[in-house]
Amino acid sequence: MDDPKPIKLQAYKISCGHAVLKPDEVNKKNLYIKAERKGADYIHHYLIQIGFFKTNNLSLIYIDPEENLIDRGYIPTFALSSSKTYKKPEIGHIFENNNGTFLKVIETIRSQKMFAFIDIYSGEVRRRQERKITQVYDCWEIISVT
Repeated sequence: MDDPKPIKLQAYKISCGHAVLKPDEVNKKNLYIKAERKGADYIHHYLIQIGFFKTNNLSLIYIDPEENLIDRGYIPTFALSSSKTYKKPEIGHIFENNNGTFLKVIETIRSQKMFAFIDIYSGEVRRRQERKITQVYDCWEIISVT
């Protein structure tokens, strides 16, 4: 990377929505968004691998709050486009609704496959966002890394 000495921080110390790298995978293709879901008693921390390419099997990766990560210090900026019209987003698509702009990912809970929706501007994990969709983007890439 372009950092001479990347600084490692524990996951809970990194702002939700920031781009991060794992210390043992310091490569732009291994770029992640650090996401959070606020539970009743504590905050759940996750990574979603976004790299510089779109993938159709994106999923939430649970991480220990004390796991060391490299904070890139920014919220990624996405270039969004569509190759065709969709009524509902598929896994890996970004879409807009009345609540914001979300990336649809897989979330496996108790052997059930469900979906989670990551607010691309805040990193907040939400459920049940596939209502009142105004636009679906099947093509996206990270355009800002600062």
